[in-house]
Amino acid sequence: MRLIWWAGTVLAISLISIILSHQHALDPIENLSLTATAPVEESLRNLASPVNDIIDGITDRGGLARENEQLRAENEALRVQLAEQQNLEQLLVEAEQALEVKQSRPEDLLLAANVIAQDPSGFKRQIAINRGLSDNVDEGMAVLSENGSLIGTVSRAYQDFAWVRLVTDPDSVVNAQVNLTTIQPLEGTQPQVLIPETPASPTPAPSPNVLEDPSPTPAPPEPSFVRGVAEGDLRSGIVLDLPSGATVEQGDLVVTSGLGGNYRRALLIGTIKSVDNQLQSPFTRTTLEPATDLGVLDTVLVLISFRPARLEGP
Repeated sequence: MRLIWWAGTVLAISLISIILSHQHALDPIENLSLTATAPVEESLRNLASPVNDIIDGITDRGGLARENEQLRAENEALRVQLAEQQNLEQLLVEAEQALEVKQSRPEDLLLAANVIAQDPSGFKRQIAINRGLSDNVDEGMAVLSENGSLIGTVSRAYQDFAWVRLVTDPDSVVNAQVNLTTIQPLEGTQPQVLIPETPASPTPAPSPNVLEDPSPTPAPPEPSFVRGVAEGDLRSGIVLDLPSGATVEQGDLVVTSGLGGNYRRALLIGTIKSVDNQLQSPFTRTTLEPATDLGVLDTVLVLISFRPARLEGP
């Protein structure tokens, strides 16, 4: 019963308040309450403002993180496209250079290959190429740079790839020759004919069994090259041993000599970088600068038209 009376009273008060509010009879009371509670509400709002800023920052930070992630993804995609474009441009330049080498060597059959790996041990100087037995690549074939200089030899050939021993590898041995920058002139004198001023008596006819040649025999021409053996060296790169007293200079060109049948003649190996003439040494030791930078090889040419002779001892 008491609950019914309490519910009825609350209902009656609510109806009366609604009627009075509708007729604006309670406006003075509402204004007074708002005036009284305004400072408290403003203080509470000021106290809650940092919390609201933190909450807004957290929500905004999530949006910024998503936006940054999207920008990073777009930037990565653009960099990938740029890298692909640069790679295509590089491949085009290398293909053009390889084509120029092929055109300059019409008698040679050159096969372009890409470097796919290198020996990581540090005790070898070898690279792997993406050409193998299926491309007629065989062991012992010479491998050239994209500009046509000798960089190594196919050491092992598999079906779809091959390993190339560079000329700087300790196991690399190449019969080489130094083309001298200065060629010595031919020694000898011009033929001289002696004519007597006043012959006292008629000159007797020469005997038919005696041949007279007043001109001395000219000396044979000095060679314009010096031959030696170029060996790979882990510290010096390439070491070339020449006969003692060889007159070579820094900058002289070093090419393959063709001896032994392992390489075609006149393949450029490099230039002389230093000369070490030691007294009482049977050899003149020189170090070579390879014609191309062997540390940045990307495209190489396999000389598949030249087969090594594989000579045996007599």
